[in-house]
Amino acid sequence: MSGSSAGQLYGRMDLDGNVLLEDANGDIVTSIDADVCPVDSKLSARQEHPDGITLTRSDAAKLGVVIEGM
Repeated sequence: MSGSSAGQLYGRMDLDGNVLLEDANGDIVTSIDADVCPVDSKLSARQEHPDGITLTRSDAAKLGVVIEGM
């Protein structure tokens, strides 16, 4: 798992249409330097999320996340 403050973010869409963030190595991203809150969390994405960060598709698009299969 990793944090990400720079570089391209990637994502995998789940069955609910939300996006789990990954880095270029395919590792799950656990914190990012962005003003968004992960799905089902009241904490900022700047905080550590040990299970990874899942964003809405809209928030992922605003951050320029490359979504697998799109």
